[in-house]
Amino acid sequence: MTRFPTSRRALLGAAAAGLAAPALAQPGFPSRPIRFVVPFGPGSTADALARIVARQAGENLGQPLVVDNRPGAGGIIGADIVAKSAPDGHTICLGTVASHSVSAAMATDPLPYDLLNDFDPLTNLVNAPNIILVNSRVPATNMREYIDWAKARGRSTFVSGGNGTTTHLVGEMLRIRHDAPIEHVPYRAFGPALADVLNGTIDMLSYQIPATLPHVASGALRPLAASTRERVALLPNLPTVGEQLGDRDFDFSAWFGTFCPARTPRPILDRLNEAMQAAVNSAELQQALPAQGLEPLGWGPDRFGQFFRAEVPRWAEIVRLTGVRMT
Repeated sequence: MTRFPTSRRALLGAAAAGLAAPALAQPGFPSRPIRFVVPFGPGSTADALARIVARQAGENLGQPLVVDNRPGAGGIIGADIVAKSAPDGHTICLGTVASHSVSAAMATDPLPYDLLNDFDPLTNLVNAPNIILVNSRVPATNMREYIDWAKARGRSTFVSGGNGTTTHLVGEMLRIRHDAPIEHVPYRAFGPALADVLNGTIDMLSYQIPATLPHVASGALRPLAASTRERVALLPNLPTVGEQLGDRDFDFSAWFGTFCPARTPRPILDRLNEAMQAAVNSAELQQALPAQGLEPLGWGPDRFGQFFRAEVPRWAEIVRLTGVRMT
């Protein structure tokens, strides 16, 4: 074995420590404002959530999180900016089930990044559960009655806020799994879609709870099921699709989480996650969540990473079965 003089060993040790330095906590992180890329436009649920998180996390970190809206291509444009950024914690993104699972699965062209290898999951912030409702003139009080009614008529219709959204895929999976003759009628925005369900032109929709509850209270809409794996906190007495139809893995909730570029040092991930957890637990966010139909999660890098690695292939399989593609 080659032996080095003490002075040389000391130099080698210092060099090794220098090589390891990027994996250690960076002194003074964050050293400048953090770019917080939101791959959706101003006014969206993602944007509203990001702005509250930015304020609260920025206070915890001692540096502002500057929201940078980069909408387009179902979230792919904004996500690509972060995937190609330096992994130093100063560029992060808000990712959703749309931008980081569904859009990737539906894309007809190769993505400019690798979802599972170009991002480090940071914090899964909140979940947005959807429920399935019908116009009150539809003679069904649960999912089985609705499917039987559709089969007896030979046709039923459902709306979504856009092709390939979770609200679209809910209906497609019901059609495929239960051989139900339900037909998708796509809209570019939720407002006109809801209006046509309310006036009886369309039979069914799946959407977030707050936007639909006033119409349930008025008697115009009737909730049939939660399109989530577990019952939702806002409507604990509403059974899930899985409970009613046996589809125990039926889950079309929309999650919102944060991501860093891959290979971000773990101490930086932990520091950012600490700030994100503080944002999730802040009074401002907790008060805002019910109005947006959101439920707090606050999963850190390990739990979110495990979930994300399962979520990407799950949505790829759903898209494969339904045949939905970007338009």
